[in-house]
Amino acid sequence: MNYRVFIVGLLLLTVGLSHWLTPTDTYILHALHVTMRKMFLLPIVLAAIWFGLRGACLAALVATAIYIPHVLVQWQSRTAENFSQAGDTAVLWVVAFIAGWFVDQERLAQAVAMDTRRGALSALVTALDARECNTERHSLRVRAYALRIGRQMRLPQKVMDVLDPASLLHDVGKIGVPDHVLLKPGPLDDRETAMMRAHPEIGYRIVQSVPPLREAAEAVYAHHEKYDGSGYPRGLIGKSTPVAARVFAVADAFDALTSNRPYRQAVGVGMARKVIQEERGRQFDPAVVDAFLRVPQGDWSRIRQGVEDESTIIELRADRVSLH
Repeated sequence: MNYRVFIVGLLLLTVGLSHWLTPTDTYILHALHVTMRKMFLLPIVLAAIWFGLRGACLAALVATAIYIPHVLVQWQSRTAENFSQAGDTAVLWVVAFIAGWFVDQERLAQAVAMDTRRGALSALVTALDARECNTERHSLRVRAYALRIGRQMRLPQKVMDVLDPASLLHDVGKIGVPDHVLLKPGPLDDRETAMMRAHPEIGYRIVQSVPPLREAAEAVYAHHEKYDGSGYPRGLIGKSTPVAARVFAVADAFDALTSNRPYRQAVGVGMARKVIQEERGRQFDPAVVDAFLRVPQGDWSRIRQGVEDESTIIELRADRVSLH
């Protein structure tokens, strides 16, 4: 934001000074002088693109403040020139209003599209929920935990924008796992294990079909990879796994440990932290584990309670895959 303000301000100052200092002694210099005042449109359009209608109008106001004193100083009895100068001033404001309005409308449309996308994501996780029992809002908690770890790591916004949908959709591929495997209460045999392990690839195919989610799809594909390369489906090692997947792998394990399962009881936050710490450098990225451990323990309880208390949140079945 600050560098954009600087650029717009610098352009306004540069154009203003160039217009003031360009002489009008010859036809060519006068033409250049006239051209320079029309260059005020550049910072105004940039301000509209970056800051919307309000920013465009502010830029137009500054441009007018710079330009009008020169007009008054150079005001002549030539009516055509005077009208040209007044017209140029009016054009600055017309462009500011039109460009700023269209940018604001485009942003509004993008916000609506984002809401629609979130609705589509919710529909996907609802479809998964419809197939499983013992709903526990697992994916919503994983997303909340993952975003808290991401903030602790001070990840760039671009990564956070991938982490958000990827952590929510990490188990969506289970839609393609047969019921007799997905809902089996006991241990899986080799064939059933292979079918269950296909869910990252199935999830990848589902998510990557939505163009804005293609980066998230890569993280979904990699969410069962391990830092030491012993994970699946590709056996990725270390940082070859997308950072979003490395982050929500810890969040996923933490929620699995602290939630009841048909085959075991939940453990406390302290024990879950200890187990995850033991997996540092093996299953989990050391940097992610370190960030996870720096988060105050009380935050996890507050996050979980916040998810559980939200009555409009879609409930999601917890992941069956064990930590080991």
